[in-house]
Amino acid sequence: MKKIRKALNLSQQELALLLNVSRSTIAMYEKGLRSLPSKASEIWCRVQLLWQQSLIRTVPAAAMANSHHLQQQQQALSQLNARVQRAAARRVRLTQQLTYMEEQHQRLGFKLYVLRHLMEDALPGSRQLQLLKNRELMTLIRLAGCCSSRRQLLAFQLQVLATEQKAALSGIITLGQEGALLKIPETAAPALQTGGTGG
Repeated sequence: MKKIRKALNLSQQELALLLNVSRSTIAMYEKGLRSLPSKASEIWCRVQLLWQQSLIRTVPAAAMANSHHLQQQQQALSQLNARVQRAAARRVRLTQQLTYMEEQHQRLGFKLYVLRHLMEDALPGSRQLQLLKNRELMTLIRLAGCCSSRRQLLAFQLQVLATEQKAALSGIITLGQEGALLKIPETAAPALQTGGTGG
């Protein structure tokens, strides 16, 4: 009786009122010193039956709640995996773009250096000088497309993506530690190990 009474959060006095007996009767019954009156015993049997039925209903409810929690974890894992993969793919594209811009800037810089030396040797007002000036202008325009500020912007975007990717990976690991299936994309795993920016 004591176990069920405590499970129902009832004091001896409250249970005594439910069974229409004195509190001392409840206390003595719990100690095994006396039995309950027949009417009180019938009511108590009913209380026990209701308590057992509530336990039977609670188990499926807990299982459903656990299943729902697992579904939420799986959904969160799927979203985090997708975010990691998108970030990894974009980092690859930006890295390639940054590498191309740096190489292009180096090539155009050398081209501009050569053009200006040739311009110094060309005759003033000559057709050759005019052609060299036109080439110089076109080279300057192309250099503007891969200037240091643009390259710095790409490098910053790569750092942001690396941070986002690492945060998503940390979320995946946290969910995995909570019992969900741990699945880290192979393309993204090195970022967590190296902490690099991909640039």
